[in-house]
Amino acid sequence: MTDRPRRYQTFFAELKRRQVFKVAAVYGAVAFVVMQAADFLVPALRLPDGVATGIALVAILGLPLAVALAWAFEMTPEGVQRERPASSAELESIVAQPRGRRWPAGILALAGVVLVAGGGWWVLGRDAGAGDGSGAPAAVADSPDRRSIAVLPFANMSGDPDNEYFSDGITDDIITHLSKLSDLKVISRTSVMRFKQTDKGLREIAAELGVATILEGGVQRIGDRVRINAQLIDAVTDEHIWAEQYNRELIDVFAIQSDVALQIAGALQARLSPDERGRVERRPTENLEAYNLYLQGRFFWNKRTREGLETAIDYFERAIDLDPEYALAWVGLADAYSILADWGYVSPAETLPRSKVAAVMALEIDETLGEAHIALAYILAHEGDWPGAGAAYERGLDLSPGYATGHQWYASYLGYIGRLEEGLREAEAARELDPLSLIIAHGIGMLENWAGRYEQAEAALRRTLELDPNFAGALQELGFALEDQSRFEEAIAAYRRAFELSDGFLGRAELGHVYGAMGRRAEALEMLEELEEEAKVGYVAPVQFAIVHAGLGNTDSAFVWLEEAYRQRDVTLRWRVLTPGLRELRSDPRFADLLRRLGLSAGL
Repeated sequence: MTDRPRRYQTFFAELKRRQVFKVAAVYGAVAFVVMQAADFLVPALRLPDGVATGIALVAILGLPLAVALAWAFEMTPEGVQRERPASSAELESIVAQPRGRRWPAGILALAGVVLVAGGGWWVLGRDAGAGDGSGAPAAVADSPDRRSIAVLPFANMSGDPDNEYFSDGITDDIITHLSKLSDLKVISRTSVMRFKQTDKGLREIAAELGVATILEGGVQRIGDRVRINAQLIDAVTDEHIWAEQYNRELIDVFAIQSDVALQIAGALQARLSPDERGRVERRPTENLEAYNLYLQGRFFWNKRTREGLETAIDYFERAIDLDPEYALAWVGLADAYSILADWGYVSPAETLPRSKVAAVMALEIDETLGEAHIALAYILAHEGDWPGAGAAYERGLDLSPGYATGHQWYASYLGYIGRLEEGLREAEAARELDPLSLIIAHGIGMLENWAGRYEQAEAALRRTLELDPNFAGALQELGFALEDQSRFEEAIAAYRRAFELSDGFLGRAELGHVYGAMGRRAEALEMLEELEEEAKVGYVAPVQFAIVHAGLGNTDSAFVWLEEAYRQRDVTLRWRVLTPGLRELRSDPRFADLLRRLGLSAGL
């Protein structure tokens, strides 16, 4: 009998060892689940990355605590009690207990995990949210996502101003590569180019662009060699996240661009699908001279002037001559021809067929090129193939989710077919990617005008003009909002300023219309005569004549010109019918028939 307490104590010690082992095992399993949940929830809730790291660290360090708790305490029907020496009677009772009720290790383990992980979350979350008085982590409300990045214009380190296009081209290509990754928010070229040779600090630039990280660097091209240095910086702490210097043969420039994109994705812990990796690593051409010509073409395309677009076409065609399989050069050619037509520089009958051929060629070469699908969508929309255009836009944005121009054009397309609220959301998505783009900000005002929300349109356009008071397109659109509110004198001032800034390219027809509507017939006829004189030496979109005649009350003449615009496939007709310049015609059955043939919503 004297050995029974000793044997019971030995039995009890064995049970305690088993309990400690179970607690450790269950603790590990539960801690793993908690850390996996943190990895998912922290980015989803836009909490600082340190929260997930802190939870993992505290959970790991909590294992010894959980083991100590399991050894020091025991679970009883009365609750958790501190361990003490047991009497013989108690030991007899323990041995006699049903096995399933002895030592619920999972409860102790789970309690330990919740205690340490919850404490870690509380401490780190409280620190992250300190300062705003809300008790919520500041990152949720204020801080941009860590996976947001702006690629500042790479400096031209060659000392030769003629190489500026090359350093700008490297910047563009890195932005394009990163924009193919759906897990990153990448600011577009238009916005970052505003910070070329700026004196602003990185934190200020990041705040204006709404990003957490900045990539900056320099390019030096000497003969057949290229030197590129790049560094990724946390814009808040000014710490270097990643840096590299490449000194290679020029032929390796594509490998450098791909490597920079992949290194950044890794440094920011961005998820990367095999298809995305393949698109980033694909070489666009093996001909360096063709690549050089392509970069120069994009340099001039970005100017958006008639002369710049025509020069860009020449460079793209020369690049294609050297490498007919260069898909991006075909896309550049398609975009240049489309903008020439869309902005009314030349007859669409002359340029749109060429644009479509170029877009189709790009897709035959590389069906995975998102920019090529979007180039084709733009043309299909102008042709009135709305279902085809919608499918092409969706496919293009699926392949290149960070392509701001694609979101911008898709927004206009949605507006054309009457899905205005969706269009505005898409325009806001474009602005997220290109927050300082004038044309995207202008597009938001345009869509508000189409929706009949003229006060909101006016506010959006005045914000656009704060970025650039001399942006003629925004001034003309502001005139539309003011005219639709019957604020004619203010509209005239906006139209006249647009006319002056664009050397008469914008605002002339609108001035003729509002003069006619106000009864200032002589001034309206003067605008009409100027259009007629200009048409003798160059292209004038037929819809402009219709607008002046509508203001003068010449309804039949207005419809004659509208029919001519339709016959010529005047691409400006699709948005001009949505402006106040033709509002006198909207009650005429011929106008509804025109909208039907254009495939536009009669409710606009």
